[in-house]
Amino acid sequence: MDSIAVKTCISFLLTTVAVQLVDGRIFDRCSLAQELQSLGVRQQNLPNWVCIALHESNYNTAEISPPNPDGSRNWGIFHISDRFWCDPEDGRETANACRVSCQSLITDDIRASVTCAQQIIRTQGFTAWNTWNNECGRGSNVPNLDDCN
Repeated sequence: MDSIAVKTCISFLLTTVAVQLVDGRIFDRCSLAQELQSLGVRQQNLPNWVCIALHESNYNTAEISPPNPDGSRNWGIFHISDRFWCDPEDGRETANACRVSCQSLITDDIRASVTCAQQIIRTQGFTAWNTWNNECGRGSNVPNLDDCN
């Protein structure tokens, strides 16, 4: 095995161990809506955000998907793809359009996840998430937040 392959394997193993040590935070729909609002998400968009988080991670900030067919993974409460948006720091080249470590997307503090998701929404809209297209965009599965005041 050449030195690049060894470094890639070591980096992948370290990332896997670090991921397993993350203590996440699990929101409920109202606590997430309140947190999102405190981070500047507009009231009218809260149901979309909460719906995406429900269907992508079950409101779990430490959620990481199994590898996709292309080897990428989806990170955090909004399942943000490391293929395009964050750096998994495992030696793979990614677009890292949000200029953020994927590890910062799986912490208790969701500011990095919200900031990156806002960038995704600005460039692609909510349709960037298949979950939104299949579950939330139809309106029938969007969580009601009326009792979350």
